[in-house]
Amino acid sequence: MPDQDSVYVVTRGGRRIEPTNYNNPKLAQKRASSLIEAIQSWDKPSLASNSVKIVKTISPHRIR
Repeated sequence: MPDQDSVYVVTRGGRRIEPTNYNNPKLAQKRASSLIEAIQSWDKPSLASNSVKIVKTISPHRIR
């Protein structure tokens, strides 16, 4: 998997949260952190951080 073709996708519960693909893992982490903060205000804190993941992929359209 070549790095120049890889992108990062933020998911929750295995599903994409948005159509945005991130080229930089730090930007994806920033988005995931803001999502976790928002979820924690509604759900139990442990549920939020466990379900949000960053996926590195060359096929972002296949993550649903």
